[in-house]
Formats: sequence, C-alpha cells, structure tokens
Amino acid sequence: MRRVFIALAAVAAASVLASAAFAEGIDRTARADFVSMIKADGAKATLKVRYRCAQITGAHLWVSAKQTKSGLSAARLMKEGSSRSSAAWWDTHRDPVRCTSSWHTATFTIDRVEKGTKGTLQSGGTAWVQFCITTGTTEANTKLLLSKSGWVHVTA
Repeated sequence: MRRVFIALAAVAAASVLASAAFAEGIDRTARADFVSMIKADGAKATLKVRYRCAQITGAHLWVSAKQTKSGLSAARLMKEGSSRSSAAWWDTHRDPVRCTSSWHTATFTIDRVEKGTKGTLQSGGTAWVQFCITTGTTEANTKLLLSKSGWVHVTA
C-alpha cells in the first residue's frame, strides 16, 4: 500500500511540475530532429523535421538557415544576431505547425520572402538551422515551446 501511495505522489508531483513548466513557456516533452538535408531549389529550400510538442492551439513556427559565403560551418553563425554577418540567411514564419502531443513529420519551406533575409544557400555546404515553436501574439506574451539548432547539409 505504501508503494502505491509513493507512486501516486510521484505522478502527482510530476504533473504539477510539468504544468508549471508549461505555464512558464517550457515544454519539457518537446523534441525535434532534422531528418533531411536542406534541399535548395532556386529561390526556396525545404527541410524535413520530425517534431513533438504538447497539445496547444495557436502555436507558431520559425525556421532559419544561415550560411557563410564558402558554405563551411563557422561557430560565429551559432551566436545570437549572427544573421548580420552571414552571407545567406533564409527563414520562414509562414508554415503551419501542429502541436498535439504526438510526433509529426513535416517539410518546411524557407526562402528570402521575409524582411532581412539575404544571399543564396550553397549546395555542398552546411547551414546553421534554428527550428522554434512558440505561442503568443506579441513579443511580451510569446513563450518558447521548442528550440532545436544544428548544422544541416545543403544540397541542390
């Protein structure tokens, strides 16, 4: 009986902690993996991502890919604000994203449509990719649910 009580107490504590973390904008169950190379095709490119985030409505996506002129990986692109010093920076906020507590695999399109983007992604190189899912409608109430970054190969 004591073991059952301890197990129930542990489950209750975990759910309270998970609820508190989610309220703070951190989804501890959220995960993402880049499952394809970036496929560049003229003025757009695609990236396939497998992701999971807790069930919520009103989730927003941001995907960004930055690259040096040579296409080689460079630690400077991993820093905040590095898009200013990159030769290429493509992104999107326009693709839909679903958060249902289940795994999803989707192909997202990045391009130079949005303000500030620039350059051409070099096939054969790598790009620093950031994949973020947020909630909120203003900068003040935006909460980060998921953030995945890493080097991804670029192909034509």
